[in-house]
Amino acid sequence: MSATGMVRVRGARTHNLRNIDVDVPRDALVVFTGISGSGKSSLAFGTIYAEAQRRYFESVSPYARRLIDQVAVPEVDSIEGLPPAVALQQHGGAGGSRSSVGSVTTLSNLLRMLYSRAGAYPAGQHLLHAEDFSPNTPQGACARCHGLGRIYDVAETAMVPDPSLSIGERAIAAWPPAWHGQNLRDILVTLGHDIDTPWRKLPKKSREWILYTDGQPTVPVYAGFTAAEVRQALRRKMAPSYMGTFTGVRKYVLQTFRTSKSSMMKKRAARFLSAAICPICHGKRLKASALAVTYAGLDISSVAHFSLNELSSLLRDSLAPLRIKGWSADRQLVATRIIGNAGRPGTAEGYRQLAVRHRTRPRGDATGTMAGGSRTRRRFPRRPDHLQWPPRGAARSGRLGNPTVSVRSSATSDPYAAHSTGMAAADRRHTQ
Repeated sequence: MSATGMVRVRGARTHNLRNIDVDVPRDALVVFTGISGSGKSSLAFGTIYAEAQRRYFESVSPYARRLIDQVAVPEVDSIEGLPPAVALQQHGGAGGSRSSVGSVTTLSNLLRMLYSRAGAYPAGQHLLHAEDFSPNTPQGACARCHGLGRIYDVAETAMVPDPSLSIGERAIAAWPPAWHGQNLRDILVTLGHDIDTPWRKLPKKSREWILYTDGQPTVPVYAGFTAAEVRQALRRKMAPSYMGTFTGVRKYVLQTFRTSKSSMMKKRAARFLSAAICPICHGKRLKASALAVTYAGLDISSVAHFSLNELSSLLRDSLAPLRIKGWSADRQLVATRIIGNAGRPGTAEGYRQLAVRHRTRPRGDATGTMAGGSRTRRRFPRRPDHLQWPPRGAARSGRLGNPTVSVRSSATSDPYAAHSTGMAAADRRHTQ
């Protein structure tokens, strides 16, 4: 192969590379193999891709460079024949209760824009912004379940599975088994509660306070003292072993599950939780005003549960009946432009063509069901299809040029389209 058909790397010293010289064919699928630590990633990403990115950023203004994450400048003597490059790395990702295929791609953005600008609003309801249709923002999330679609609580039977035991016999299974649990029992003694009587025989008022109180009283603790000795120490105002703060059982479980950084403690707390569909949004995660807006007779939560095939068909088929009586020209124009993006890479049709057939789950954690390869394929359509190399009509002189970016514009001022573009940019600033 001629030298012009190669990427010629000389003196690569990035990370564990030791003055490597290599010629990599262009316009071909090239695979770097080797044992772990042999320098595959250092050559592919730390050297070749890093240099391609560095050359591209030479054409970008200094101000813009500050806003873009850049890899380090590679340690290499020279690289010739290098075109602009796009790096596509396999990231495992982590699905969460708010993560879905739509939220980690551009599909949710498209739907929110469509409902915001072209949805059918109830009479008298004000126009909503795109973020009002996202369960991951304060503006859109159901106030009861905070956009999760489910509410979590702790039942008494889970916290105290054996009511024949006393508190001293560790009847409260939801409390931690180690020192922290003993600390909470000692605090109850100071507060005057009986920890030696079986749980079921305690007054109902005492049981409910221990389980459900939101108060957190701080009291003196006399470690190792019996109940009688504690009462005597309190009367004599003896110095305590330490001051302890009480936390109700339910509050402890929910707080541990929500804030603990220990995966073991989170897992233990989850054993005592029960989940139920939110009674306000009925699992749809959004506030009522957003769910009242429909498109093609459906609210946005219903459409979000469509498969990619179903979503692509809905958007494509809905273009035809737009020109019906009652639709303004502006509304038709905005809807047509938004839906027109459905066939572009990175949107519904682009992902459907890649056969990423996962659906958004009611829990919103569809990404957790995807294999690493599927999560990587999910990113393929997001490569800008308007970056061309070499630029069309340009002679291939062998000299590195800059990729061209074409921006479609219209001579007609369109405030709706401008607003839609601005809202799409605003959406991307959120963690969706």
